[in-house]
Amino acid sequence: MAKVFKDWVFEAPTEPNGVMPVNLGWCGGFMKFEIIGGPYDAFRRGDNADFGVCVRAESCPEDLDVLLPIRDFQVPLPEQKSDVEYVLRRAFRAALDGKRVWVGCQGGWGRTGLFLALMAKVAGYEDPVGYVRRVYAKRACETNEQCRYVYDFDAYALRSWLYDVAWYRRVWNTLFWWMPA
Repeated sequence: MAKVFKDWVFEAPTEPNGVMPVNLGWCGGFMKFEIIGGPYDAFRRGDNADFGVCVRAESCPEDLDVLLPIRDFQVPLPEQKSDVEYVLRRAFRAALDGKRVWVGCQGGWGRTGLFLALMAKVAGYEDPVGYVRRVYAKRACETNEQCRYVYDFDAYALRSWLYDVAWYRRVWNTLFWWMPA
């Protein structure tokens, strides 16, 4: 899919921008997984991920698992707090279920970086924005407002929920390895 803008052609990206490894450590039952990030238009179910989180407000594809509409270069609105928590829970549950999770917006940097940093904060990383910029992409969280949103986000209740779910998965997978969770 190519769009022509005056003298140059915009080709829709087909590859992820990067991957964010998540290690929940002792508190999370030593569970580990990776979250893929990039432009949502590059998401292909089955080829590069199994669960899609779209964080853009402009044109949204139909084959997504969850949508958290955020305007370009912005943060979620205050009335979206419960939506943010819901989407974080869905993304973590999919990852803990063994699905490959793809998070994406238009370019895969700002809003995608914001959501990945929120995931890192919930997972217990002390400097979530720094972590995402180090392991995923230096351009993650493009605005100061996005960084401030991550640092102001209260992740305590979600972290407690995540660690409980992760330990449950760990124990279930150890004791009942032949049965699906």
